Amino acid sequence: MKIAKKNITRFSIALLVGFVISQAFIGWRWINNSDAQHSAITQSPLLIESASLINKTELLLHASLACKEQACSPTQAPMADLISALQQQITTFTHLAAAEKSKISLVGNVVYPQLAVTLDRFTAVGDTTQLQRALLTSYTTLQLAHQNLITIVESGYLSQQQQLFHQALFIFALSIITALGLLFLIRQQRPQHSGHHTTQSQYDISQLATQLENIDAQGIQAKLNNLDTTPTERRIFANLASMYQDVEFQKRNADLYRQLYALIGYEIRGMTNTIQGGVRLIAQDAGENGAVMARDITLATNTLSDLADNYNRLISGGNQAQTGNVNFLPFMSELIVHLTAKTQHSQRTFECRLHDNLPEVIEGNATSLFWVLFLQLSNAISAQSDKYLLLNIRTEAAEEVEQTRLVFEIIFLPTNAVGLTEIQEAQWEAVDEKSGINDEWSKAILTKVNHFKSSWFQAPSPVLSSTADSDSSPLSPFQKLHIGIDITPKSFYRVDRLLENKRVMVCTDSPLQIDIMSRMLDQYGASVTVVRAANDIFKSLPTIGEYDAIIITDTLKGIQLKSFCKTLHSRLKKAAKTKLFLAASESSTVQDTHEYVDRVFYTPLIPYELIPNLTEAMQAAEEADVQTRNAFLIVEDDRVQQFLLKKLLSKQGYDAHTVSDGAQAVEYMKEQGADIVFMDCIMPGMGGIEATKLIRQREDEMDIQQPATIIGATALTSASEHKSCIEAGMDYVISKPYKNDEIIKVIKKYMAIKKIC
Repeated sequence: MKIAKKNITRFSIALLVGFVISQAFIGWRWINNSDAQHSAITQSPLLIESASLINKTELLLHASLACKEQACSPTQAPMADLISALQQQITTFTHLAAAEKSKISLVGNVVYPQLAVTLDRFTAVGDTTQLQRALLTSYTTLQLAHQNLITIVESGYLSQQQQLFHQALFIFALSIITALGLLFLIRQQRPQHSGHHTTQSQYDISQLATQLENIDAQGIQAKLNNLDTTPTERRIFANLASMYQDVEFQKRNADLYRQLYALIGYEIRGMTNTIQGGVRLIAQDAGENGAVMARDITLATNTLSDLADNYNRLISGGNQAQTGNVNFLPFMSELIVHLTAKTQHSQRTFECRLHDNLPEVIEGNATSLFWVLFLQLSNAISAQSDKYLLLNIRTEAAEEVEQTRLVFEIIFLPTNAVGLTEIQEAQWEAVDEKSGINDEWSKAILTKVNHFKSSWFQAPSPVLSSTADSDSSPLSPFQKLHIGIDITPKSFYRVDRLLENKRVMVCTDSPLQIDIMSRMLDQYGASVTVVRAANDIFKSLPTIGEYDAIIITDTLKGIQLKSFCKTLHSRLKKAAKTKLFLAASESSTVQDTHEYVDRVFYTPLIPYELIPNLTEAMQAAEEADVQTRNAFLIVEDDRVQQFLLKKLLSKQGYDAHTVSDGAQAVEYMKEQGADIVFMDCIMPGMGGIEATKLIRQREDEMDIQQPATIIGATALTSASEHKSCIEAGMDYVISKPYKNDEIIKVIKKYMAIKKIC
């Protein structure tokens, strides 16, 4: 019997040694898999060919942007060589992808055929502009496809790692059981002693197995707290407690991610419903409501696309990605756009207040930070019903010296008849959670953030003096969600006083908008005058020319905004430098008023985006004066095309003279002259090519310093046709029928060249 026990003991020890060797082998395989992942990514033929395809597409794109005249020809170097190399690379990649169907499937993938069609079309047509647009689209899609391919290659590695983890866990469990059995055998072989101590030292392994089958986390903790537990038992139960903690941690993380994915799915489903409803409405009504809804559909679709891209990065391990530098202001702009879309769907007004001490670049994971903030703020918006919302973003001191605390406050207001000071000085008191989201999942995602905390506050509404609200029922209390996150700033945004010496009139009847816009414009150096009613602007007409800009909002009450803008636009014609801008919160107002204002800015107004655009718009007065002095000539034998082109130009504020053939064009240029000529290339009698040669000949003979810009128009798409037009002396060649965006583009290019000259 003793010999049998000794043999069993030796076998158990050998088994334990085997388990240790197995664990070491699994660890070795784990480390080798990391090297294998790097090798798979760097040496995979499919990834190498995909990267080469992106590189050659980029080279062709750069060449098309830099080429001039003859160098742009698809039959001459360098374009011909680059096109040939890219076509060969497309063929190589698609053949390789077809051979490795387990990693990539090209079924339904149109990016590679489209890229090939783009190259064939350019070879046939020679339209460099069209090539550039197509290459930009294909280049972005190729990069996304390359990243997806890397994810697929990495997924095999992750699956192997998971299998190794399960194997290691299984061997660990067997090791524990074997160790317990060995412990029992060793105790059985010890000399028997009398007394109570001997009875306690002999532990029945079957009783221990029964305990382990029925024990839970609390039972393990009770065993560890029991003073009668032997040291050996304490080690066993301590290991079991550690295993239980690991399992519970994995369960908790899984539950948090399930909650997170459910919230993301809810957001995406909401936007999908908006798209579907909008499509049905447009199908029923193609009038003004249809046009307004079309913009909302576009906004929702773009938002959905961005969120889906962010979501894919998150579930692909986004929160485990290495920390990098995040451009904070563009990041905030993206977040605000998505929150604005959500509030617009519920017909609520959304304003933003960004303080001047915000960081420009921070250290962090942009994907994780975006989803934490978006879902926290979005869920808070869904939980509240107040009509007016204010997002206040600022910084304050953090617990650690090298860090800064970002503070995001979304404030829910029953009225916009309060200013920033009243909101700040309100008697805020902490209240219970209102949005149904705690901080656990946020902390789990923001793994490298030292501090994250969200809190809800409430304050009584102030007594308003306005008659509009004095007769109404008492206002509901203010609500506020306060989120604090500690981050490491790399640099801070520097406010440039771009509006120094500029005078701006702001017209709005909302005290909240007045405060936000006035403080922002003043921060950038502008002198601000506020008027609260439309009539006050008309009263200021005698001195209106002293202002550089007038900004009106679409929230003004008691006026027809379209009529008001139309009247004010006509009155401002005498004040050449004064520009009229609209701060719009709804697309319907833009549709009605855009032709009577110089530019539209959508709310909420984000300073670092608004101020440069506002500055550029105010400085465009000189360019506008140049445009009004330009003379246009349309040379077109087709009366319908002649009418359409003249209408396109008139919508842009240009008046054009028309003639029906090349001979009339040559005569008109001798007698009247024109700055920009739209010349039909093929006409009865004298065609556009011959007329262009005669016009250029006369300009050379007369030594005209600023020759006319001649824009050829043709329905033909052959490269030889375009070449003949350019050789005759035309500056550009566009395709018929005439397109509004193409017309505007060539005119703006002409304006820019003339301004430089």
